[in-house]
Order: sequence, then structure tokens, then C-alpha cells
Amino acid sequence: MPTFLLTRRLSWLLILGLLGYSQRTSAQSVTQDSIQWYNTQLAEQQQPLARARTQVALAWHLTSAGETERAANLLLTAIDVFRKYRRYNDLRQAYVSLAQLFQFQHNLPKSVEYSKQALDYARLAGDSSKLCLTMHDYAMILGENRQFGPSLAYFDDAIQLANRLNDTNNLMLANLNMASILIEKGDYLQTISRAQQALPIAGRLGDRDAVFRADAIIGAALTKLNRFAEADQYYKRAEAYLPIVGSRYYDREMALTRTEWAERQGDYRAAFQYQKAYFTLDTLLANQQNKEHVAELEIRYRTRESEQEKARLQRDLTYQRWLFAGGALLLLLIVVAIYLQRIQLAQRNQLLEVQAQLARVQLQTATDQLAVFADSVVRKNAFIDQIQNELDSLKGQQSAGSQQLIEQLNQARLLTDAQWNDFRLKFEQLHPQFIDRLRQSVPNLTDTELKMACMIRLNFSTSQIAGMLGISADSATKNRYRLRKKINTEDINSYLSNT
Repeated sequence: MPTFLLTRRLSWLLILGLLGYSQRTSAQSVTQDSIQWYNTQLAEQQQPLARARTQVALAWHLTSAGETERAANLLLTAIDVFRKYRRYNDLRQAYVSLAQLFQFQHNLPKSVEYSKQALDYARLAGDSSKLCLTMHDYAMILGENRQFGPSLAYFDDAIQLANRLNDTNNLMLANLNMASILIEKGDYLQTISRAQQALPIAGRLGDRDAVFRADAIIGAALTKLNRFAEADQYYKRAEAYLPIVGSRYYDREMALTRTEWAERQGDYRAAFQYQKAYFTLDTLLANQQNKEHVAELEIRYRTRESEQEKARLQRDLTYQRWLFAGGALLLLLIVVAIYLQRIQLAQRNQLLEVQAQLARVQLQTATDQLAVFADSVVRKNAFIDQIQNELDSLKGQQSAGSQQLIEQLNQARLLTDAQWNDFRLKFEQLHPQFIDRLRQSVPNLTDTELKMACMIRLNFSTSQIAGMLGISADSATKNRYRLRKKINTEDINSYLSNT
């Protein structure tokens, strides 16, 4: 604002104090009717939450009428009730109204503080549409406090959220509020662009308040660009809505922007009239006595509010964050555990398969070794039989030496103890505890009968058994018969296979 205009304000404020200017419009009458209606509702309500919500609605109209002391008192009382019942969305609305009250009082730091609390409660409430609305309200107050960077960032987030939700009302308001901040920043072309995006949406929605604001903002931006005739057209359209909107705050702001419009053109007579109207409205909205009362109320409120109540919001937000993080971590751990378990099971199955394959190879190897061993014994005995037959054909020529040779050959038919031990080790690899179980079933078996039982279990042929025992095939058959009788079974192969 130019220095000249500020000097004019101070002098005109003194003049207006002498004039005692007062005016009651039809819009103000509407505001008073609303106040009376909500007062009646409040007197009839007994339920705490219903009373608290009515108090918030009444406080909004009282603020518009300049009764800020009572409005602040109602809001603080309602906040206490909403905190008790943990009504986050109601708390959001109450803090929005409290921020608006201090905004009207030109106390922007407090307005920013309460608007931030409204945004925190909007996040807790989980209503995306209300979150979007509160987000661009907070951005608006940041911008009015000349924190343009954070303000425009919050506006961008709000517009993106409104587009995702297909929420035309929030999209309109976000663009409109962003235009209000852009003009404060001095970006007048972007101001016009944002307001013109909001204007057709406001028309379709029938939102006269938004239409008024869009026209007034475009007019103000055009004034900054010295396009006075175009600005006047938008101002006249906006002024036509003032009686319908019925807000002293808008009356005051319209008077202020018209003051600048007249002054920049050099029409100081019109500028004086607009400035006089502005100061009258500003005095009605925010006189010094009301400011002092509101400050006292805030001090009492802050004294009464304990640190635990202040920390509750942060605890709730932290709890929700940790709950979400814990759930995500638990899900991740479950997925990792399942994945690791699957890997472990696959490795275990693979190990078992390798072990089973190795066992099969070992058993097959032992079986093959026993079979080869039995066949070698058969071939050895056959060779010995051949030699003995040749010796028998030379009976007439036998000498003591040749008789000794025949006895040595007969001894060679029999397996040594070492060979039988090696045979037993390989057998027990194939059929663990077979011999122990057979001894328990038939305790009176001889060592030769146990050996024959093992060879029958291996499905050795009669010739292999005879070779292993160093006897003839007929003797092997008779021994097999006697073994069957001793065991007392008709099918010795089946019996031994199941032992």
C-alpha cells in the first residue's frame, strides 16, 4: 500500500471518529436473523455435541457481525466438548472458525497456528474432501502471513487432491484462494488466470459468494495492471452481489480495493469516500476493546488447557503413523518369513532327495558287490571242481602229495572268516537288524543256517548258495528244506522278506 494512502487512512480515521458513521444494510439484517435463529436453537438443545456444533455455527455469524468476544468464547467452549468426545472433524471446523476470527482481528500468527491445528485434525478425521478444504484454508492464511512458498505448495497439493476426488467445489475454492495469495505476491497475470478458472465453476454451482470473490479479485489484479475500465466492470459485478452475500468483511475489503482503484487514477474525492467506508466497517469489525477481550479469553483458555490435552493430538497422529508403519512392517516380515520358509523347504527337499539318491546308490552298490562276490565264489568252486575231476581221473597215479592237494582244494571251497565278515557288513547295509530279528524269532538257528537265511533273503540261486557254503547243490537244497522246517513256514522267501 502506498505511503500516501496510509497517511490518508490515519487522517480519515480521526474524521470518522467525529462523524460517528453508522449504516445498517439488508445483508447485516440477514446476519442478525441468523444469529437470532442459532440463539434459539442453542437454548433448546441439551445434548453436549449438538450444542457444541450449534455454538460453532453461531460463532461464525457473530464473527461476521463483529461480536468477536462472544464468538471466541463459544468456540473455546465447543472445542472442550469436541476434545472430550474425540470428534476430530468437529474440532477441525471449530479451529477453522477460530483461525478466521483471529484473521478478522489481523492477528495472522495466531490465525496460522489455529489453522494448522485444524489441518492436523482434518488428517485425523480421514475425510479427504474436508482435508482438501482445510488444506487450502491453511494455505490461504500462510499466504496472508506472506509465507508465499509454503502457501503455494499447499495450494498445489489441495488442487491435486480436489482433481483426484473430482471435487469441483474444493477445486473452485482452491483456485480462488490461490488467486487471493498470488495478488498479494504481485503475480497479477497468474491471479487473473486462477480466478478465471474458478469463476465458471462458481457460476455452475450457484455459489454467489465465490462469484463475488472471483470478480473482486480479477478487478483488483486488473487495477494493479492499470487496466481501470476492465477492473471497473468486474467491480460492479462484484458489488451487485454484496447485499446478497451479506458480509461486513466483504463490504470492508470491497471498500479498500475500490480506494486503491480510485487513487491510482487520481480520483481522490472517490478515494476519500471509499476509504471512509472502509474505516467505518473496520471499526465495527475489530475495535480495540474487542481485541483486548479476545486476548484475555485466549490467555484464560491457554491457562486452562493442560499440556496433556495439547499433546493428545500429537499422540493420536503418532499412534496412527506407528500403526500404519507397524502394519506395513508386519506384512513385510510375513512375506519375508514365507519366502525364507519356502527357500528352506526347497533346500531341505533337495537335500533329502540327494540323500535318498545317495542311499539308493549305496544300496545298489552293496547289492551288486554281494552278487559279484557270490558269482566269484561259484566260479571259484567250479574251477576247483574241474581240477578235482581231473585229479579223480588219475586215481591210479595218486600219491600222498596228490591226496593232500585234493584236501587243500576242498578247503579252498570254504569262505574265510574275513570274507564272511565282509559279507555280513554289506548285508546289514542292505537289511539293517535282519539277523537280530531272525535270532529273536528263531533262537536255535546255527551260524550256517543264519548264513543260508541271509543268502535266501538276497534271492541268491541254489548254485550261489552252494558255492558260498562250499557244499553241493543237492546239499544246499536239503539245507534249505531243513531251515524251512525249523522256521516252521511253507514259504521261506516271503517269511524272510518280511523279517
